[in-house]
Amino acid sequence: MDLSTVAVPHTLARLTPLLPPPPARVLEAGCGRGALAAALIDLGYEVTGVDRDAEVAAAAEARGVPVVRADVRDVSGEYDVVLFTRSLHHAEDLDGILGHATTLLAGGGQIVVEEFAWERVDHAAADFLHDSRALLVAAGLLDAETPSGDLVEAWAADHASLHRGSAMLAALDRAGADLTTVPTAVLWRLLDGRGGAWTEPATRVPDVLDALRRAEERRIAAGTLPPVGLLASVRR
Repeated sequence: MDLSTVAVPHTLARLTPLLPPPPARVLEAGCGRGALAAALIDLGYEVTGVDRDAEVAAAAEARGVPVVRADVRDVSGEYDVVLFTRSLHHAEDLDGILGHATTLLAGGGQIVVEEFAWERVDHAAADFLHDSRALLVAAGLLDAETPSGDLVEAWAADHASLHRGSAMLAALDRAGADLTTVPTAVLWRLLDGRGGAWTEPATRVPDVLDALRRAEERRIAAGTLPPVGLLASVRR
């Protein structure tokens, strides 16, 4: 199930104000199947994707995205932006990767990160995830298990191997200057969990997720949900 029709416009709306104007050179680390990279190319950016996974790299190439099949630490060249899109949270060495990213930047260039701070999930956020997932399962749109017991503890146990948002922001701050952060909604993108599968009728899923995204954003604006998602940038 390709959710890029919902996810990419949401990301672009928050990402592009942080970026220099086209045709800036963007290196997207962990580009996956290339949906965001292709959208940035459509906006006039000069984008190169990086991914170690041959299958997803091939999918990105099929979208017209130039892809380097490598670890970002093995990439050379000069870029105006090095963009990490939900790929930094499982990095082995945050300082090493971000330090190398700074060597790829032109003068005044930026590192930009789209991520989620899993440690910000409180009981309200865990309830939103659980209840939304349960509704999707009941509607026949999602095949996924729902956790039992304390929902926050279950969430933390499932994500403890990933870097915390605070750790990623601290490493980013060490790598550059003028740290800027933008809180975002992200729970709606995590509803399938680990091992969940979207089911038919798949054509309904994007509209349903878009409605859940708006519901999450309303609750963040009202102060009843924490903003678990984040965009952040630093300059060289």
